Amino acid sequence: MAELASMIPLAGGPFNWVSVLAPPLYRNFLSYMAGWLTVISWQALCAGAAYVTGTLVQGLLVLNYPSYDYQRWHGTLLFYAVFTFALFVNTYLGRLLPQIESMMLLFHILGFFGILIPLVYLSPHQSAEFVFTDFLNLGDWSSKPLSFFVGLISAMDSFPGELSKV
Repeated sequence: MAELASMIPLAGGPFNWVSVLAPPLYRNFLSYMAGWLTVISWQALCAGAAYVTGTLVQGLLVLNYPSYDYQRWHGTLLFYAVFTFALFVNTYLGRLLPQIESMMLLFHILGFFGILIPLVYLSPHQSAEFVFTDFLNLGDWSSKPLSFFVGLISAMDSFPGELSKV
């Protein structure tokens, strides 16, 4: 994508590149499809981020308050609360976004070291052989590859957001 961006610097991104590079017969249709897939992926990313954040908050409630009787609809309400908060920040606090993002960067850096240092110095360590050759299926999935790919979903969730910036 970086090569395309440097060769064909258009503001629209992928759907403009498809329009320029596709064969003339398919140019309009493929550009239209690329544009709509981009829009749908942005919407899915926003919904996914709000859902994960809402269910993380619910998980923290379950962890810290043993008497909390969680229901699925609580997660839905937390999803709407997170989404509404994000909408409020982007709509009414737009002028403050650079300061908010700088503060979040500082929190991310401090959080990185706040998690990494205790893990490195206080946690038990395994051998390199165990880390890279033993795969555990602690979720009772039907196979280890399925367990691997289910665990990979959360790590892959951030990539559409990174790729949609282009």
